Amino acid sequence: MANYTLNEAKMFADITDGVAIVINSETGIYYGMNSFGTTVFENIINGVSIENIVAALKGIAGAPADIEARLNTFIEALKEKELIVEGGAGDVSANIDEAAANEDAFEMSVNEYNDAQEMLLADPIHEVKEESGWTPEKDSIGYTKEETREREKKMEK
Repeated sequence: MANYTLNEAKMFADITDGVAIVINSETGIYYGMNSFGTTVFENIINGVSIENIVAALKGIAGAPADIEARLNTFIEALKEKELIVEGGAGDVSANIDEAAANEDAFEMSVNEYNDAQEMLLADPIHEVKEESGWTPEKDSIGYTKEETREREKKMEK
C-alpha cells in the first residue's frame, strides 16, 4: 500500500476547526472536505501510513465492514484531484476523530469549488518570480518612473 503527502507543488492546505481547505495555486479551484474526510486527510498529509490509518479506522466502534474500501475510494478522489502525491510516511500513529466518523456515518468526501477561481488567480502571488520575488510595477501606484526614481534616491540617503 502506497503512502501519500500533500502535493506541495500545486496545493496549499489549511485545516482550521476541523475543516480542510485545499487551494490549487495553478487553477484557483479549491477543495473542501466533510469532518471525517478532513480528519483522514490530515493524517495522510501528516505522514501517517495508510496501514496505520486503516487499523485506526477498523478500531472505531461501529466502523462498517467496507471501511478500507471507503478509504481507498477517498484516496483515489484525492489523487484524481491531485491533492496528494505518493510520498513519505513515517511511523506515526493515526489520530482519528471518532466523533467526526460517527457524525458523517463513516463517509469521507471531498468537494470541488470554482466560485472564487477568478479572485484566487488574480491574487498577485501568481506574479512572484523565483529569481526576483514579487515586484509590482511601481508606476501602478500612481507615480511616474522618474518620480519613483527620485523617491527611491531620497530613501537611500
